[in-house]
Amino acid sequence: MIDFVEEYMTDCNQFTEDGFDEQKIMMKAISKALPVIIKNELTPRQSLCLRMFYIHGKSQIEIARELKLSQPTVSRHIKTAKDITNKFLGYCIYSVKQANELWLKMN
Repeated sequence: MIDFVEEYMTDCNQFTEDGFDEQKIMMKAISKALPVIIKNELTPRQSLCLRMFYIHGKSQIEIARELKLSQPTVSRHIKTAKDITNKFLGYCIYSVKQANELWLKMN
């Protein structure tokens, strides 16, 4: 399975205005869907661990200390959050690709 979370969080700044239209559309779709998925599909703890790890750049050990959890528990929260998020982003990306293909056929 493709890790959309890892790809988006590490590559989102590499797409410039000069990039391919399909890339821009895909990144825009992910940027709109990701917060909704995180809010509606993850537990508060999964969401917090995911944000601390990717957005704030904290290590699993730092997160564990801050939240008073074990590092393996933090690791499980991050893995579960990524699995759930990747599943829903996969649906989103599939839908965008299908819409792009239909649009190209119509034009």
